Amino acid sequence: MKQLLLITLTIVFTSCNAQKTTIMKKFDIEKFNKNKNSLNRHIDTLDNGTIIEQTEYVDEYTETIKIKGDYIEKYRRYYKSGVISLEGEYFENDFQKGIWKEYNKKGNLIKETNYDKGYNYTWEDLLKLLKEREVNVKDTNNTTIRKDDGEWWIYYVKGLYIYNIRINGKTGKITLDDKDIFEEGS
Repeated sequence: MKQLLLITLTIVFTSCNAQKTTIMKKFDIEKFNKNKNSLNRHIDTLDNGTIIEQTEYVDEYTETIKIKGDYIEKYRRYYKSGVISLEGEYFENDFQKGIWKEYNKKGNLIKETNYDKGYNYTWEDLLKLLKEREVNVKDTNNTTIRKDDGEWWIYYVKGLYIYNIRINGKTGKITLDDKDIFEEGS
């Protein structure tokens, strides 16, 4: 009887542990194929304003989720089988945020990369500073925000000026705060 109980408990705990390492987020290929346009893309806007953009490429599918009012977007890439291959968050065209996860073709987690590692001065801290300076963060034509060499790099145009700011990612200390006159064609 004790052996039966031990075997049963072993199976239960082994099953629980296996579930933690396998992520089975699947891309709904059938639904996508019904809704995609001639460019192999489908864009859906939910009632709450969230935009879900899905695209098919030769070797993969991608999905971007833009929550209304949020600056950070969620990104997922899927194998052609529909199994997730990569997921994470990013600020459009500028930097990756938080932990990005990579999966093998069976949906098992194989790698995590923390893009916030070493940045004690967070995105949220930076956002407060930019709001104080009345920077239009959503204006990607006139505002660029990057992470590079342990620093935040911010470039933005406001009125007749181009601003160039660098902030130490660990301490939050502003290491550069330049303002130049905007010249046509620059």
